[in-house]
Amino acid sequence: MKGEWLERMYHWFSPHNGNCPVCGRDRRVGAPPLPVPIRHAAARQALSSLCSDCMRAIPWIDIAACSICGRPDRCGDCLRRSVRHFQCCRAAVRYDAVMRDWLALYKYRGLERLEPVLAAMLALPAERLLSRVSAFAVAAVPLADERLRERGFNQAERMALRIARWYRIPYLPLLRRVRHTDKQSFKGRGDRLENMRGSFAAAGPVALLDDGKERNIILVDDIYTTGSTINECAYVIRKAYPSCKIYGLLWARS
Repeated sequence: MKGEWLERMYHWFSPHNGNCPVCGRDRRVGAPPLPVPIRHAAARQALSSLCSDCMRAIPWIDIAACSICGRPDRCGDCLRRSVRHFQCCRAAVRYDAVMRDWLALYKYRGLERLEPVLAAMLALPAERLLSRVSAFAVAAVPLADERLRERGFNQAERMALRIARWYRIPYLPLLRRVRHTDKQSFKGRGDRLENMRGSFAAAGPVALLDDGKERNIILVDDIYTTGSTINECAYVIRKAYPSCKIYGLLWARS
């Protein structure tokens, strides 16, 4: 009885910051410090809403073994790619089973309270990229109209808008999806490459990019697997604006 009473007293009077947005458990002061260096206050605050278990479950990519795609280990895809239209890509986390579940909760089950957390995770590679590249604009990989109607939002666009706002970079809708494609997750590498060809088009002329000056564009998507989506999008943007350089910013690298 005494132990139960003490437990209630602790619950009433201990510092309390609400529930973890991922697992829903009660989150209290004392969670481990952020294990990666993120400077932006809003991103750090979003990540501080996680409980200690969920914080420890994030498989951060601390070092990019592949200088092109940012994969944390040896990358055969970049060695095999004969033509590359983007400069490089960087990702926040490895795409493991836990991250797959988190993304599914957001994308397919509409758990929108996860949005600031996922965007905050993307802040890690964003800050590293912005430390060496002066970005002119942020863009996002678009969804097909059919999938946008099903889901109600484009997760890449939502994250891109937050990154653009946090780091005060203009957001430009540079692309549109002109062909609905089957889910990439069910396809092999060769089929992925073929599946993406002709899937995107320039959204329309952007006066800010028509002056021929070299511009660095950060292109946001949720997952990088073979790089076929980012590469095709970069090809379309550079065809419309040849002086642009494209840098991919991904939430997860599979």
